[in-house]
Amino acid sequence: MKLRTSRVWYLMRRIEVEAGTASHLFSPQDIWGRNMDLETLGRLCAEAWHDDLPEADRAWAEAHREKFGRWVDDSRPEAIRPRVDAGSPESLTGRFDKEPAPPWPMLLKAVKSAFFAFVVDFGQTVADEGEGATGDPTARLHRTSVWRALTVDDAPDVDRPSALRAFRRGFRRGRRGLPSSMTRPIRPIVDVARFWTFRAPPLPGPSAARNRALADALRHTTVLKESAVLLQELRDLYASAWRDDVPEEDREWAESYRHSCVNEVNRRRRDAVAQSAYEGYLQSSDGLFDGEPARQWPNLRGYDSDPWRALVDAVEDAPEGESELATAEAAAREFWDSLYREAPPWDSDPAKVHWLAAVRAARRKGLSGDVPPCGGA
Repeated sequence: MKLRTSRVWYLMRRIEVEAGTASHLFSPQDIWGRNMDLETLGRLCAEAWHDDLPEADRAWAEAHREKFGRWVDDSRPEAIRPRVDAGSPESLTGRFDKEPAPPWPMLLKAVKSAFFAFVVDFGQTVADEGEGATGDPTARLHRTSVWRALTVDDAPDVDRPSALRAFRRGFRRGRRGLPSSMTRPIRPIVDVARFWTFRAPPLPGPSAARNRALADALRHTTVLKESAVLLQELRDLYASAWRDDVPEEDREWAESYRHSCVNEVNRRRRDAVAQSAYEGYLQSSDGLFDGEPARQWPNLRGYDSDPWRALVDAVEDAPEGESELATAEAAAREFWDSLYREAPPWDSDPAKVHWLAAVRAARRKGLSGDVPPCGGA
């Protein structure tokens, strides 16, 4: 069974995310997919040191600090701090190179932890286990093709440098927290939001129960007048989620709804700014990227467009006072890092001027306000 990992993380316990990631990691997939799962595991390892985790994640975090504390300079919650501010010649390096770089043994430990969460805590099996699916979990892990690929010398089906780079990237991003592009404040949304309407999550509290009941009634009604009444009741309910005096029993529901709205609106804005950065680069490079004619933004696959979102994150998180050229360098390095590749040396990068054009385009778009609206359905 593959556990769901597509839901927003704040609605899931970390152990569920860890086990869900393992369900994909130990399924047949290419190296790129495997590295994406390793990035997720790296992010989870860093999040174990956050000091504001929900109560449901506290025991999980304590166990992970014990497992991974030897590779973290300070295993107390305060170990994960906001990234360094710029303002000195070392600021660019501080934004990237001097951030934590977990070693290969930590990656293996994280993979083992995820496997145990999946097969022990959730009682699942993976394809590689064969007849030994009910044996000792460690022996079962060692029989999997993923573990053999990661531990056997000269394994042909794994790129260890890119795998470690992916894990380290996840750890760095987990240490930083969400980028500012995804935490920008938005105006309250009270319309029935398309990302929330048809499957309200099973959260506790009377407002969550009413949300589910209204959504279910709306799905099953065919009377326009009745639909209008139900829609207004939902709008009134969603408006209450933005109030400062939400009752204690409804706070988890209200926070989840607000977080969903912020995530959806900022995701659309981030996509728009990323597209602008991409198009700014191509205008500067006469339509070429990496020496090849580039496709239009709508024709890019997800793993081709995601690096441009990473570039936007680096631009919008640039420390105050950082030079435009330094921001372009950091953004370009973030771009290549999202592909688990080492960036070309900046001083000899022939695309330097194009990265600078991408940064300028992203900033213009980000400041223009000309981005998709915040509205609901």
